[in-house]
Amino acid sequence: MTTSTEPPYYLLVSHSSLQHSSGLSSNSLAHASVEYRYADDSPLVLLSRHPDEHVLVLNHDPVKGDVPTVQSTSSHMAVTGIKVSVAPGASVNEDLSTNDNMYVLEVVSTSDDQ
Repeated sequence: MTTSTEPPYYLLVSHSSLQHSSGLSSNSLAHASVEYRYADDSPLVLLSRHPDEHVLVLNHDPVKGDVPTVQSTSSHMAVTGIKVSVAPGASVNEDLSTNDNMYVLEVVSTSDDQ
């Protein structure tokens, strides 16, 4: 993992779900739709726009240099972790201003509705 002051560019959501009938779990990776918001933006922009939308908030503070935190604003999805590693192939990117880390947001459904 490399340290970057740039906001995350490579984001995936790892969605785990437990199949109650079989007791088995499944895992899927998806690309997240990213919207950049800033500390001085209204908190209302973090609300879901429709019932099927799940909003995950990734707090990235380049001044602190820590691993970012992530939380869900949805009552149907919980964040279980975040993994940060170097994104494969990102180091060949000519744009040196891009954050070369891959952020995998680990989430789980909190209801039977997937």
